Amino acid sequence: MTSIPAAVARPVAVVTGVSRRGGIAAAVVRKLAASGWDILLTGWPAYDETLSWGRDSGAADELLCEATAVGARAVYAPADLGGADAIVAVFDRAQEAFGSVTALVVVHNYESESSGGLLDVTPAEFDRSMAVNPRATLFLMAEFARRFSGPKGRGRIVTFTSGLPLKGNIAYAASKGAIEWITVSGAAELAGAGITANAVNPGPNDTGWMDAELLARHAEQSPLGRTGKPDDAAELVAFLCSEQSAWITGQILTSDGGWSTLRA
Repeated sequence: MTSIPAAVARPVAVVTGVSRRGGIAAAVVRKLAASGWDILLTGWPAYDETLSWGRDSGAADELLCEATAVGARAVYAPADLGGADAIVAVFDRAQEAFGSVTALVVVHNYESESSGGLLDVTPAEFDRSMAVNPRATLFLMAEFARRFSGPKGRGRIVTFTSGLPLKGNIAYAASKGAIEWITVSGAAELAGAGITANAVNPGPNDTGWMDAELLARHAEQSPLGRTGKPDDAAELVAFLCSEQSAWITGQILTSDGGWSTLRA
């Protein structure tokens, strides 16, 4: 494969978890592309096929077309990020296509619909959650940092966490807690290299998994009167990837329309 010619120098982002047109990762791709970024998209269709709402066939191709339409260069590289070799391959493809990568946005997520709580979760389910969520996040961050070549002060990492605790899904909860500490600890290590790292908690988000009854209930309970939308998260990610966010690092940023205040 050869690199994609660039008319002008543009920042480059690797965005994981791109699998559904209505998902947060897709919204991030659209927002960054419209903001002047080139993007490598990665997702794992085989995982989507295991979920009750199924695979969104054609989503990646459509997003590539949308990105191209606004002047971005974009490539798609499907990968099971539970394997260490896949992470290296993703960055090899990004480097081959674009050269240096400026930002890493980790949106991908593994969550079994039947993983269970403390008394029900199996070792295999727990291990898979930890491998795909925090372990992959850690090694994605590490690979990005090893290859980052500046300009200093422009490296950006954004990960995704979730509101805790999560009753009845302990493997997922543990994996998200680990991502938070990996992000914060990584931020301390990477600051000297000119890389910031922050985690976003988007709260309940309407990415297509909620039915009409749940959407209505969330809107009623939310302080701002609606459920979060993927574009809400994408706006924050775009800011965290921008030059204007250079003084923000090592933070867990909750952007949930006040949902978390209900626990106060």
